[in-house]
Amino acid sequence: MRACRLSLCIAGAAIFLPCLAVAAPFAPVTGATLKTVIENAWARSAQVSTLEARQEEAAAARSTARSWIAGSPTLSLSQRNDRSPSQREQRESELSLSAPVWLPGQKTTREAWAARSSEEVSAQLLQARLAVAGEVRIRLWEAAAAREVLAEKDDHLHHMEQLAAAVARRVRAGDLARSDGLLAQQEVHAAQVDVALARTRAAEALARYRVLTGFPDLPSLEPEPLRDVAEPVNARLAAARATVSRAQAGLRMAEAARGAPPSFAVSLRHEQERNLGEPNRSIGIALQIPLGSEARNRPAETLARTQIATAAADAAQAEASVALDASLAQEQLANAQAALDAATSRATALHEYRSLIENAFRLGERGLAEVLRANALTHEADVAVRQQRVALGLAHAQLNQARGILP
Repeated sequence: MRACRLSLCIAGAAIFLPCLAVAAPFAPVTGATLKTVIENAWARSAQVSTLEARQEEAAAARSTARSWIAGSPTLSLSQRNDRSPSQREQRESELSLSAPVWLPGQKTTREAWAARSSEEVSAQLLQARLAVAGEVRIRLWEAAAAREVLAEKDDHLHHMEQLAAAVARRVRAGDLARSDGLLAQQEVHAAQVDVALARTRAAEALARYRVLTGFPDLPSLEPEPLRDVAEPVNARLAAARATVSRAQAGLRMAEAARGAPPSFAVSLRHEQERNLGEPNRSIGIALQIPLGSEARNRPAETLARTQIATAAADAAQAEASVALDASLAQEQLANAQAALDAATSRATALHEYRSLIENAFRLGERGLAEVLRANALTHEADVAVRQQRVALGLAHAQLNQARGILP
């Protein structure tokens, strides 16, 4: 009966034995902060080159829009000689320079469109940077959670090995049956398998973090501070609104460009005739105004209106999504804090309970099964506290991400 009871204790310990004792949060190997990690991830992002090229493109468009010339100037040279039998020997040379020029309304709308395009690229740059920060936050806390699981499995294996060693000594002393020793040993093997799987998952999570950030290890895992003051508009929402503004400016530009830009030309003519002593020089000015129509420009205006409708729909969806994400993140933070408080209170109570059971066991008032169960419950509560600390850190990061806050 004694051997049977102890076998049940061993089986119970294998089920309820703790995965991890309380320990301080793991310290970073490098001196990196979350801000430097995100900056490094941004520098490694493939979006940097694309967005920088678009910034240069927008700057070039703004520079072009400031010019009154609507296209490349044209320089022409012509010469005419009189080959008739009149013996006048008339010769004529003409040099002209022409260029299309914007009308005041066309130039203003193009400048406005170029400015809105530049603002759109800047907003998209901030949006992309926020997206990279969100990915870093996810990878960071994913790796932290995987490390917690590995630490739990390691601690579980350590306790199983200690228990198996104690049982083996009693089997050799004849106090327990060999079946009890085999039962304890198989629990050790099961714990070893769990550790190997957890180590693989932790390595995979850390590898994804390293590929994204370029840092070998995690920074300090203290929860991100939350700001109570009013924050600027979320970068995602700002980018959507900037796209709407750019599309509206595009419509105004299309409406102002119903006709092609007029061309202005200046010419210098030199005429010389044998019978005239002095050559004749003259200066000419020409202006060509193309006649546009609403039908000619209707496709461009329709396309601009379509872009406005699409951008407005995207902006409305982004606004609803940003508000929902912030509300959900706030609720998750409250739930994570409540769970941590409850887990901490439970762990405090169970530590006191274990102390009382161990004292009673030393006095012979309690059995071994109660001591094992008290230890298992206490360690389980300690593990829950550490897991909830990770969940709280992730909740802080998600709330800052939903609000569009960069560290």
